[in-house]
Amino acid sequence: MIRKVKNWLGIESVDVELTVAESINLKSGSVTGTYSIVTQSEQHIRSAEFKLVERYKRGRRKSKLIDEYVIGRTVINIDQTILPDEEIKEEFDVPFQISKSGMERFGDKNFVYKGLSKLAKLAKNASSEYYLIVELDVQGNRLKPYDKVELVKN
Repeated sequence: MIRKVKNWLGIESVDVELTVAESINLKSGSVTGTYSIVTQSEQHIRSAEFKLVERYKRGRRKSKLIDEYVIGRTVINIDQTILPDEEIKEEFDVPFQISKSGMERFGDKNFVYKGLSKLAKLAKNASSEYYLIVELDVQGNRLKPYDKVELVKN
């Protein structure tokens, strides 16, 4: 009974760890890396979902706004039982597509507009942060094990 409650809450369950390059090239269109899964008790892993999230911040103090956009998503079906002292280590690739704001499209027209665009972003305190998140679907667990890595853009 206690083991069932621990599994349901994810205590002593599956641990997942992402290994990726810390910088992201926005022109490449994909993020690659490896993930490793370990456990302290026998667990059945159904799938792993990878999401690349852009966190867009703008404004200052009380007028600060933050939006999050999922710009890339991949699901890998694992469907494997993992035993204690066993490790699953696989590679992954998450394709993504960046959508540019109106200000960025304006700045892409020529080098003069690019400077004006940067000045407008500075005035509005606009910036983007990127995160890669992996969530595992484990049979019998209510709470999904996950790992989150912050990426720096080149």
